[in-house]
Amino acid sequence: MVDQELPDVRAGLSVGISVSQSEDLGRFGLTETHVRMALGDIARAVLIADGRLVYGGHLQENGYTTFLVREIERFGRRNRPFTGYVPFSEHRRMSVSEISERIEDISVLGRYVFLDERGETIDPTADRLPEPGDVDEATERACLSAARMVMSGMIDGRVSLGGGRDGRGRMPGVIEEVVLAIRGGKAVFIAGGYGGASADMAVALGIDSKNWLGVDMGENQYLEELRQAAADSEWRVEANGLTLEENQRLAITYRASEVASLIVTGLSRLSGTT
Repeated sequence: MVDQELPDVRAGLSVGISVSQSEDLGRFGLTETHVRMALGDIARAVLIADGRLVYGGHLQENGYTTFLVREIERFGRRNRPFTGYVPFSEHRRMSVSEISERIEDISVLGRYVFLDERGETIDPTADRLPEPGDVDEATERACLSAARMVMSGMIDGRVSLGGGRDGRGRMPGVIEEVVLAIRGGKAVFIAGGYGGASADMAVALGIDSKNWLGVDMGENQYLEELRQAAADSEWRVEANGLTLEENQRLAITYRASEVASLIVTGLSRLSGTT
């Protein structure tokens, strides 16, 4: 459970969450439950600090979008602190009745923003058949990248946790979202202690310079693009408000409360409240 005595963050600060399943959990003696515990602690820490949460993904019951909404419901915030971006490729696979149910369920907890293939906001129930439809692979790639681009413009900082090394978009989603955040000058928090793409990025960016996480750093075009984005942007890890040592701790810890506390500490320093 997150320590309730967290630094204040200016009201309305938006934090994007990048998370997906990590194939390294077993190697670290962890499970998907540990990832969700960390995600829950991060969400509650941001809410305690009066921040807002942004996530992009599908709306199925077992997904991270639904998990984050349930955490907000448990916390008791009723000022719509959550925004869920839903790419066209995801909501097109839903029926109109399913979409309507999800919109009704979220109510005062937040809102869903449904996007078309280009990332423009649309009404997902208008001008379409009521049944789910198929989306081809090329369209899906374009839809996911467009949604990630839109989200990157709406956040103050991005948290990366776990993440698959394969993806349905142009590149693994967690990596693409961090690349966009770096290029956009956003604060980036990489929690690599749960492995996956986040661990890879922690090593690739030199945060875990000794590779304590033990990831295989073979040739990887996506990590090369990440490094190039960091070089082009003259990115510094300390731009997230944390010291190098604090970022190194964030990169390798698997303690959910420590991950959450470090993230909110960095955000609070950026907003000038500490």
